[in-house]
Amino acid sequence: MAQEKYVYGIKSIKFGTPTGSASMPVASAMTAWAQTVRGSFTLTEDEAQKKQFKVEEVTSPVKEVVTDAGALTGKWRAYDLTPSLIAVVKGGASGTAGSGASAMVTYAGPTSVVALDLALEVTTTNDAKLEIYKASVLGRFDGGISAESLLELEVSATALDPGDGGSPYMISLPDPAA
Repeated sequence: MAQEKYVYGIKSIKFGTPTGSASMPVASAMTAWAQTVRGSFTLTEDEAQKKQFKVEEVTSPVKEVVTDAGALTGKWRAYDLTPSLIAVVKGGASGTAGSGASAMVTYAGPTSVVALDLALEVTTTNDAKLEIYKASVLGRFDGGISAESLLELEVSATALDPGDGGSPYMISLPDPAA
């Protein structure tokens, strides 16, 4: 059987603390995150910015260089507003209030919004993996609250230099022949 060549579906999304290198934290240090709203996960690589060098004597450029590589960004949504999961992507603090039958879990938003540096692992339905060793992660509430809709938490993660100048991400596809 040939190696897998397609990537589809979301099996899990996990976060951890970046290692400072082009490597993922150990599996036991990764935290499983909320289930993904169907069809909401997108992975986009911005188009690279280029500079063309032209001369007077010909109309075609004599050289073209990439001046800014496109950033790799994942974006997805979740319905699960468990306070501890919100705190992972937004900062702030989760806790409890009250006791007994009136006990509630709580989320206190951060005093200022900052991007969080997290390692990100996305495993697909067919066991392909996207590993971003260090990502700038921002979460935000978005959506309606009504009898026919659930409030959503949108998360965006942009791949950053992992800290050692290595590759910022890796995509691994299963090889059933192995």
